[in-house]
Amino acid sequence: MSKQRAPIGIIAACAVVVASAATAVVILLGPSRHRSTEVILDAAIIPGQTPDLLQGMEIPPFNLIDQNGNPVDQTMFEGKLTIVDFFFTRCPGPCPMMTQQMRRLQQALAGTSVQFASFSVDSQNEPPEVLAAYARANGADTSNWTFITGDDAQIYRIATEGLYFALERDPSIQIDIGGGQTTDNIIHPTHLILIGPGREVWALAGFTNEEHIQLLIDRTRTLAKRIERR
Repeated sequence: MSKQRAPIGIIAACAVVVASAATAVVILLGPSRHRSTEVILDAAIIPGQTPDLLQGMEIPPFNLIDQNGNPVDQTMFEGKLTIVDFFFTRCPGPCPMMTQQMRRLQQALAGTSVQFASFSVDSQNEPPEVLAAYARANGADTSNWTFITGDDAQIYRIATEGLYFALERDPSIQIDIGGGQTTDNIIHPTHLILIGPGREVWALAGFTNEEHIQLLIDRTRTLAKRIERR
């Protein structure tokens, strides 16, 4: 039976930054209550409790490539905690700030087994060498931060069918890319997404909310230690 669910309505028009604490919801392990598209969760972590899978949100199977042109698939997420975002390199709005937050998380969680993955939502214009240059320009340590590209259809399926986020091109908004040229805006997720070792979603954090980011750091560090002891 196929999963049916409306996409989460927290998206970004990259030409304009829209930030709201009301929509920057953090989801962490613990007792949960669902309300509309928000999920409110206790900050407590309950040992041994199966996490709420957020109605089936998970990373589905895929075959893509990384910033070095090497193949990657869903198995990269298995057995580890991974913090994920979706971006494109020509996005002038939330993406640069999301990448900064990902770098901050990487630095804060150094020494743990946590890894990071950034999916390009414009892979037709972002081959591996473009992502490699973007990673270098943003100070990303690619030893445990993978930038993923290769096939828009698969990446869109991950976002929309696996994680239930809205992801689509928006030609009504044009982004100036210089040289008198423009490109379509892309509406995409603006959450930082914690993926558990079974590829399921364990947490979401709005990238503009300082309290949520710090909570994500603290809880992820605790969870990583627990997983490493298994």
